[in-house]
This record gives sequence, structure tokens and C-alpha cells, in this order.
Amino acid sequence: MTQYATIFLILLPGLAAAATLREALDAAAVRAPPARGLEAGRIEAAAHRYAADRLFPGMPALGLGQREGEGGKREFELELSTPLWLPGQRQASLALADARIEENAAAYAARRWALAGELRNLLAAARAAKAEVDLARARLENDRQLADEVARRVAAGDLARADSLLARGELLASESAVLEADSRLTRALRDYRVLTGLAALPSDAVETLAPPPAGLATGLATGLANEVMQQHPALAAARRNVELARAGLELTRRTRRDAPELGVQVQTARDVSGADYQNSVRFGLRIPFSGEARNRPLLAAANGDLIRAEAELAQATAELENELQTAQAELANAERGEELAHARRQGATERLRLIRRGFELGELSLAQLLLARGQANEAEAATTRAGLSLAAARARLNQASGVLP
Repeated sequence: MTQYATIFLILLPGLAAAATLREALDAAAVRAPPARGLEAGRIEAAAHRYAADRLFPGMPALGLGQREGEGGKREFELELSTPLWLPGQRQASLALADARIEENAAAYAARRWALAGELRNLLAAARAAKAEVDLARARLENDRQLADEVARRVAAGDLARADSLLARGELLASESAVLEADSRLTRALRDYRVLTGLAALPSDAVETLAPPPAGLATGLATGLANEVMQQHPALAAARRNVELARAGLELTRRTRRDAPELGVQVQTARDVSGADYQNSVRFGLRIPFSGEARNRPLLAAANGDLIRAEAELAQATAELENELQTAQAELANAERGEELAHARRQGATERLRLIRRGFELGELSLAQLLLARGQANEAEAATTRAGLSLAAARARLNQASGVLP
């Protein structure tokens, strides 16, 4: 038994007890480094929401002072000051904090959708590699049986020794093909394990085509339907990013100056030594000035963020529309390709049966039989690949439609 075949057999029990596609996606989401960053972003967004919901935009400050003069003059001062919200600033801060929370949740959903695409691609590669292994092993077994049959007929004098060498060469080529197929399968399973941390392929890796969202058929002709834009994770994330930028611009507009400060000062003082202390209370309001030198760069930056976010949304919409159209065309081609592959296999199988019969009767040569077998094997492989291509096309259309496992 070859090294790669041994590795495959070790993994084979795990394939039988495979997880579901959703469980594999959950495992990939946990392992993905961006997932941790998004969790940190969620905590940060919640902290911004907590800060925006406070009575004051910042923390109060406490000031203490003492002053002494000639003749026993003495003053003590205690001042408490706090920043104040500007008109509409608190509501804009709350809106920005809520937009951060929603954008973070949408970003997580979009990242999960992207991971689903990676997972689907890896599963398609693994299933294709496994099918190649199965085909290679079936050919190896057929070539071994043929080599034994040719060897017996050469010993009986029915065939020339050259035919035995030809059959032996085919057998060696099949063994080499099994090694190569085992190697590709090992790499495909390794890539899957790196993404998910699982050794078992999902038991439901072959997806059925999900029903398209409402309005999809007309959406492809006139632009994406509203239902698609609402449901697709990638577009939802881009849309939330626009809302976040718009909320940031609104907060910048509401914050035309630094925060004003309200202060309360309590003073106790005496004019001369031995005199009674006199208490007084003073209220103060500090209002910073506003100016273009401060506001123009901030407004330009916030407006630039909004313009970029809107451009990214438009680009994501165009890319998704193109992806949907491409996926639908690929699915139609894959369905037709599978029909043609089945018809080709049927003809090649029947031709091989007839040539095999002629070879057994001594009417046809081994070379003719091997040629027919090669054509039948290629037709069988093409049929298998067509089935895999059809399954992959369905998965790609599900992915393009924003359908998660």
C-alpha cells in the first residue's frame, strides 16, 4: 500500500462521520483571525454606546486653590466643572454608536459569507480529488485484471509477448495515477483542515439549489431587486458602512466647537487674620469659539468617508450583479454539460463492450481494446467531473445569492 493511500485510509473513517456544512462553517468562523477582531469591534461599539448615553459628554473636573496675602488674608477655592453637550450632539453621538453596532454585526455576517465561499471552494476541490482517487483506483483494478488475462493468453500462445509488455505498461501508468490522485486528495483535505480544524468533510457537502430571493429574476435585468439588496450579507455590510459614515458626518456637523464647560466655584475667604471667613458661590460657563480653521478639515474628512462608503456600496452592487449573472450562466452550462457527458459515456461504454467481445474472440488487437478502454475511461471521468461541476455551480449560485449553509 502506498504512503498516500495509507494517509487517505486513515482519514476515511472521519469522512464517514462527517459534520454538517453549517457546523464546518461555524468551526471556520471561530478559527478565522478576523472573527476575533470583529468581536473586539463589537465590544468597542458597545463602549461608545455607553459613553454616548451619559448625561455629560466627558468626565467632570475638580479644582482646588488657596491664596494668602498680607495681614492674614486667606482664600480657599473649590471648583467643579463639567463639559456639556452641544445642541443635537448627544443624539448624533447615540446615532453614531448605534451605527457602529449595526455595522459591526453586518461586517461579521459578511465575513461569515466570505468564509462560506472559501469553504465551498475547498469542498469542491476535495470532492473532485476524492472522485479522481476513486476513478484512478477503478482503472488500476481493471488494468490489473487485464494484465493478468494478457499474461495467461501470452503463456498459452494466443498473444505476443509485446502485448504483455503493453498491458504491463498500462498497469504501471495506472499505479502512478493513483499516487498522484492520492497526493491531490491529501492536499485538499489538509487545506480543509486548516480552514475548519476538522478532519471530516460535511455529510451534506453536495448542496441543493436554494430558491432565489423574491424579485431576483427581474432584478438581473433592471438592477438588483430590493429584496436581494436587503438580504445579501455583502451588500448589507456595505450599506451599514454608508450609514456609519453618514452618522459620523452628522456628528461632525453637530460638533462645530469644542464642548462648553459649566463650572461651580465655592470660595471661603477672610480679609485679615482673626476675621470670620466669608463664603461665596460663583457659577461660570466657558464657551469655546467656532471657526473654519477647526471645522473645515473635520467636515471634509467626514464627507470623504461618506463618499468612499457610497462608492464601495455601488461597486459591491455591480460586482454582485455580475457574479449572479455569471453563476446563473455557469449553472446552465453545467446542466447541459452533464447531459452531454452522460450521452458520451453511454456511447463509449457500448463501443468498449463490442471491442472487448472482439478481443476475446481474437478478432481485434490489444491496442484497439486499450484505445477503446481509454476512451471509455475518459468518458466516465468526464461524466464524474460534469456532476461535480454541476454541484459546484449550484453552490456558487447559492454563494452569489448570499445563501449561507
